[in-house]
Amino acid sequence: MRELIELFEGNFKQYNQLLNKLEGNPYLLQSLGSNAELQEKLSLLTDIQDEIVDFRLKKIISEEHPYLPRINPEHLKQYGIHRQQPLQKIILDFLQQRRALIKLLHALPLENWERTGVHEDEGHISFKELVRRMIEKDRKILEELKQALMVQHT
Repeated sequence: MRELIELFEGNFKQYNQLLNKLEGNPYLLQSLGSNAELQEKLSLLTDIQDEIVDFRLKKIISEEHPYLPRINPEHLKQYGIHRQQPLQKIILDFLQQRRALIKLLHALPLENWERTGVHEDEGHISFKELVRRMIEKDRKILEELKQALMVQHT
C-alpha cells in the first residue's frame, strides 16, 4: 500500500506543479481561460474524481460490498457541478479533493485496502484496485495536460 500511496502522491505533486503554473501566471491562465477544451477536460476530471472518491472509495470504506454504478462522463459533461465554474475554482477544488484523499489513504487501516464494492459492470472490485486505476489514469491525464500547456506556450 505504501508504494501506491507514494505513486499517488507523486501524481499529486505533478498536478500541483502544472496547475499552479496556471494560477501563478495570469497571462497563461487568461489564454487558457478561452481554451474551452482544456477547461472542459479539467471540469470533467474534477467531477469524475468527486464521483470516484465520494461514491466509490468512501462507500467501500463505510459499507459492506456497496453497489458501485458506472460513471457516465456524458452526463457529467452536461450536469457536473464543475462544468460552469471558472478554471481557477476547478483547479482549487481538484487539488483540495486530492489532498483530502492523500490524508485518507495515509490514515486508512491496511485491511480497508482489501474491502470491495460491487461494480455495475465488473463485479467485485477492491479499494486498492480503484486507487491503482486512478494512478494509471493520472499518468495519461498528466501527459495530456503537459502537452496542452506546451501548446499554449508556443
